[in-house]
Amino acid sequence: MNTSHLQQNNSNYKVGLDGNYEPYNFWLSLNGLYDLYAYTLKLFGDMKNKSILDCGCGRGHTSVMMAKHGATVTAFDLSKEDIAIAHALAKYNDVNVNFSIQRIEEMNYPDNNFDFAFGACILHHVDLPSACKEINRILKPGAKAVFIENSARNMFLMFARKWIVGSFGVPKYGDDDEEYPLTKQDLIIIEDCFPGQVTVHHPDFLFFRLLDFYILQKKYTLITKSLKTMDLFFGKIPLLNQFGYFQIIEFNKQKC
Repeated sequence: MNTSHLQQNNSNYKVGLDGNYEPYNFWLSLNGLYDLYAYTLKLFGDMKNKSILDCGCGRGHTSVMMAKHGATVTAFDLSKEDIAIAHALAKYNDVNVNFSIQRIEEMNYPDNNFDFAFGACILHHVDLPSACKEINRILKPGAKAVFIENSARNMFLMFARKWIVGSFGVPKYGDDDEEYPLTKQDLIIIEDCFPGQVTVHHPDFLFFRLLDFYILQKKYTLITKSLKTMDLFFGKIPLLNQFGYFQIIEFNKQKC
């Protein structure tokens, strides 16, 4: 996708209030991200006229989603190309977002500046202690951060990630050797920066659907529905839902 595509009258580039975005729909739907967006929006509550920072915004569909909920959105990413596309996407959807190119470990925003911070699959790419320190700095006292992140808790998924994905004809989607799903130690790092203010949520159990994402790729409607039903069923079992691939990490800055 390039910015010229967005200039066409193509409804596929409309971003829904639920984050629905057609170019990413295959990935977002199979991985349950739409449900995680809904849970995130519920945690934030009324966003109208609230300032929010979208960290590692990529091509900007989550920034646009939150702007459509009435938030004053600031967003950043490292990729110059992605930020150019994000600018065009916001314009196409008739919302204003302040985009910039920068690193989460060294943000140039003022102290105590944002009501909310958000990120999706960003924290496992960065220097976590530095990133947490910066997030704490830019949030207002009492402000909330919500990050959708992957999890290293399930040993079966970690085995598949190491030994199966990228082999036997199973695709590997962009993971490099330096990144890794968040571990228990990573959560301790976050808790050290936000003592007593961290809650980990498991609203959606993503496990069986990964078979569809990596191998079957939505080719068989009945199997797609069955795998989702299995995830929904097992995700309702207490203690088991924490072993899905995604988690939502909520942390709050202490009030003065």
